[in-house]
Amino acid sequence: MDLDAELSSWLAERIGPVTGVRELVGGLSSQMLLVRTTGPSVVPHDLVVRRWPGVNSWEADRVRTEVAALTALADTSLATPQLICADPDGTESGRPTTVMTFLDGTPNLAPTDPRDWVRQLAAMLVRIHRTPPPALPHCRLWSRDDHTWLGDDQLVAEASALADRPPRHDDLVLSHADYQHFNLLWIDQRLTGVVDWTGTGLATRGFDVGHCRLNLAVLFSADLAMQFLDDYEQLSGVRVDPAPDLQRLLCFDQEWPRFIPLQVAGRRTVDGPGMADRVRETVVRTLRRAG
Repeated sequence: MDLDAELSSWLAERIGPVTGVRELVGGLSSQMLLVRTTGPSVVPHDLVVRRWPGVNSWEADRVRTEVAALTALADTSLATPQLICADPDGTESGRPTTVMTFLDGTPNLAPTDPRDWVRQLAAMLVRIHRTPPPALPHCRLWSRDDHTWLGDDQLVAEASALADRPPRHDDLVLSHADYQHFNLLWIDQRLTGVVDWTGTGLATRGFDVGHCRLNLAVLFSADLAMQFLDDYEQLSGVRVDPAPDLQRLLCFDQEWPRFIPLQVAGRRTVDGPGMADRVRETVVRTLRRAG
């Protein structure tokens, strides 16, 4: 594929001439490009360019957030991309853009050993949450008001009451903010890297845990979603506050069967009609577990 003139010129100035480009699969809100450069030896030859559409004011903020996160994480032991350069406002590259190092590995959406796979997911999140949080703002929280997909007014009332409970204020950790299988890289069934730090900030640990569990229920099963919670608590030694965990589960809506297949991009089968039932089961089991 060819780059547009503005991006090509900007990249040439920052990293050297680009000799190859291909689009990476799975991105929804931004375009992900793998580029090869013949630039100076201090710049890796394979780089990832995140290219935002340039139609929303918040896109520049997402670039700035990822820049701050990757800068803060550069000296940690976490396997994250290294920041090369960025143009948050798109004044030079044409659109909000970030350039970072390429990490080896691919998302594993069809694990051969799901039990070990989900335990590695939990272990990596524990590592992230144990990283001393840098000076980042609180994550942007969002919720859904329509929970009719739960199919039971009493269940909606019970789940909403717990989810609306104020979270603990002594539980803030470094939050990835979109921690789930699409943003994790694997090599030979081993979890090796975490990408997409565009929403990173501070949040209660249940924010990440619940978000990952929602994604596990949507694409896999309620069993894996519950196993992830058990593994996280065992490995961290911390009981997750059920309020923010459940609040994330209730972010499901009927749009998920539409956009999840776009993220999967043919890498596994997707049971869209069964998503609501799997999330509902996870909610019920979570309420039962919370007592």
